[in-house]
Amino acid sequence: TADYCGDGKQVEEANVHNLAIKAWYNANVKGSAEKAQRILKQLTEGAAAKQSQRQMPQQPDLYSYAFCYAAWYREAVFAEKNVGNTKASLAAMRKAESMLESMKDALMVSNDETVSSPFDMVEDMNSLLVIWANNVDSPDLAEKFLRFVEKESSKNDQWVNTRSYNLVMNAWAKSQRKDAIDRAYSLLCDMEKSVKVKPDLLSYSSMVSCIAKSKRSIDAGRAEEILRELDKNNVTPDNIIYNQVINLHSKSGARGSAERCEKLLTVMEGLANEGNDKVAPDVRTYNLVLSAWANEKGPEEAEKVLQRIEAHDSINSNAISFITVMDSYARVGDAHNNLRLLSMMEKAFEKGNKQAKPTRRAYTSALNALAKSGRGDAGMRAEALVHSMEKMYKAGDEDMKPDTTVYNILINCHKSSASRAEKVLYKMGKRDVVSYTSVINAYSNKGGLNAAKRAQSLLDEMQKADVEPNAQTFNSAITAWTRSGSPNSAKKAEGLLKKMEELQIKPNFHTYTSVISAWSKSNEPGAALRAEILLKVMQVMHKKGNHAMKPNTITFTAVITAWARSGEKDAGERAEKVLDGMIKLYEDGSDDDVKPNVFTLTAVIDAYARTGGRDAATKANNVVRKAEALGIKPSYATYNALMKAWSTSQQQGAARMTESILRKLEDEYQKGDKKMRPTIISYTTCINAWAKSTDQGKAVRAQKLLERMKEMHTSGVLDTLPNTVTYTAVINSCATTYGDELEKEEALKIAYSTFKELSESDVSAPNHVTYSTFLRAISKLMPEGEKKDALVSSTFRLCIRDGLVDSNVLFRMKQASSSQLCSELLGGIDCDQAKDMAVDDLPYSWSCNVQHQTTRRRNKN
Repeated sequence: TADYCGDGKQVEEANVHNLAIKAWYNANVKGSAEKAQRILKQLTEGAAAKQSQRQMPQQPDLYSYAFCYAAWYREAVFAEKNVGNTKASLAAMRKAESMLESMKDALMVSNDETVSSPFDMVEDMNSLLVIWANNVDSPDLAEKFLRFVEKESSKNDQWVNTRSYNLVMNAWAKSQRKDAIDRAYSLLCDMEKSVKVKPDLLSYSSMVSCIAKSKRSIDAGRAEEILRELDKNNVTPDNIIYNQVINLHSKSGARGSAERCEKLLTVMEGLANEGNDKVAPDVRTYNLVLSAWANEKGPEEAEKVLQRIEAHDSINSNAISFITVMDSYARVGDAHNNLRLLSMMEKAFEKGNKQAKPTRRAYTSALNALAKSGRGDAGMRAEALVHSMEKMYKAGDEDMKPDTTVYNILINCHKSSASRAEKVLYKMGKRDVVSYTSVINAYSNKGGLNAAKRAQSLLDEMQKADVEPNAQTFNSAITAWTRSGSPNSAKKAEGLLKKMEELQIKPNFHTYTSVISAWSKSNEPGAALRAEILLKVMQVMHKKGNHAMKPNTITFTAVITAWARSGEKDAGERAEKVLDGMIKLYEDGSDDDVKPNVFTLTAVIDAYARTGGRDAATKANNVVRKAEALGIKPSYATYNALMKAWSTSQQQGAARMTESILRKLEDEYQKGDKKMRPTIISYTTCINAWAKSTDQGKAVRAQKLLERMKEMHTSGVLDTLPNTVTYTAVINSCATTYGDELEKEEALKIAYSTFKELSESDVSAPNHVTYSTFLRAISKLMPEGEKKDALVSSTFRLCIRDGLVDSNVLFRMKQASSSQLCSELLGGIDCDQAKDMAVDDLPYSWSCNVQHQTTRRRNKN
């Protein structure tokens, strides 16, 4: 039926039907193609009926057949890709092809005057191709239609032109399919071979655009080949197509890409000198070359290009020129040069270069440079920049209004000062997840209980403000608890993990690793087991396809550290079992992400060292061999842990083995490996090993190690002199000496001289352990008599003076003293009373400086 407009003009029936056919094509639902074909049939039959009645028929036109064809084509693609029904897809494709044949019979072989002229057909053709070119899913459809029309119209009048081919090439460029370049190039080659249709500059530009969409660095060379084809086909290039190719090289960052850009720039300058003004380089050309140097070589080379632009007679640098160099400096954290470029930009604008006006983007680059610089004044300088932006905005420059991104970067500039970062948070207007996360991260970096509590408060606050946290937000808050030192840190961290799951925020391996780390630092009984359970949860989720949950070396090492710190009797074996699991994963899949490293090795040995036991040291040695088989070289910390394992092993010859490890460490350092420098811990551990041994002459061996330490300090190997713990360890080796009277006498001399040296030292001083150990040495090594009483008395009185009397000191004094001396030292009280007196009964001043270390609770289970 025909509709009538208000002015009485009849709307052609074909147009009405075409709109309906197109509507079903766009619907793209089941049965839409069939309905489109039914409407086409109605139009065809209506035209035939009117013709038989000698009325002017409204014939189906190109649009009628084209949209019906497209509807069937879409249905064929849907059946194959979405449903997997190959049979239905082939049937639909046959229908699409039949539409093309019907179109040919109706429009392309008719001599009827009602058929549009060739010019109209070209225009209609291109209108259709424009529609399909804008649909990224339709390049095949457009190309098939183009090739059919080109083939069937070649016998009569031409229906396609260069623009038709260009439109289909553009369709391929937009599709970003793997075969897009080859399909577009095939069309370009057909044009080059064709007699009637020849490629123009836009054809080659479309081909380069298609190559650019592939985002592969290797395709930049292919784009250059397209440039060379321009000359072969007598097509004059312009600077737009050259800029396209230079841009490809620039973005690739591949080796030699900057040089290629320079060569293309030289070619452009040569062509311009020969008279082709259209190809003359412009500021965009130089900016692309500048960017290429920035991407490949860095900011210094990029700035050289900027200097060339500044010296150019006819080209002025613009904001992009300056910002590109500034960004390059920002990427390496060079705030000084970044700010220098910003100052240059401001001066260029003041001198009349309006294109170089500093923008908010330029100031953002400067802020990014400060945030990454690590400078102590980064926050202060960033505050000054933002203040300048605010001032310019208030003066009427709308572009300079600091937005959320600007304030977020300012917060990052204050990452070393959480309180200042938080002030920026409450100063800014609109806050987003990045704003809160950055401040929480600042508190996370600060560490401590108060910082963790504040991070938690901010996390709670943002949720109340309807700002949804993300995985990074929770990760920062969890890390804050991990670093808090709180007894409840692990429970708090795991509580946040559960909260993430409630909010359906997917945790990643960073999240779980942080919680595992919190358990590894916890004093809670069963902390290590909890850490290992979380590791197993990660492994299960990873096996089920959650690749973000893949545990890595850091995760496994955190679990091993948890076992090392657990105090469990089987901690060494449990730690080694985790190590064996890592080795198996690494060897089965050659996965470097789970390859044990020196920190892993050291943590396992530390677990054996803390566990102790007669076979712990042997097992620790075996772990070292496993690691060396994987190419893992022990560090000085590894050797220290291994020496500790031997020193606590109670094995025969443990002290000698410990000292041999120390010698090995010294040798490696002397051979030039400066990372293997022995530490005070190394020597003190070895002295402790001698103290715990039953070997004769152990006091002498301990003293020699002390003297060696002093020599090492003099020669610059050790940073500091022996400390209180070292001196006390030497005295302890004397106090535990067994043997004849001569050995005991020698041990007493060493104990006395060591105690005296420590007492007179300007660097260290005796502590309560030193006093109790020395009194023990006196008790064991001196015969009863006045000399012994005098030495006990003077030692105990010194201890009282220093306020270092604890229960051990009191016990050792009683053990070394006669009843009468004990009574005198405790204030002349009755001997029986003196025997039962405890530290709490003594004056507070006697023990006011005693500092007891808190020790980790051992799980007795």
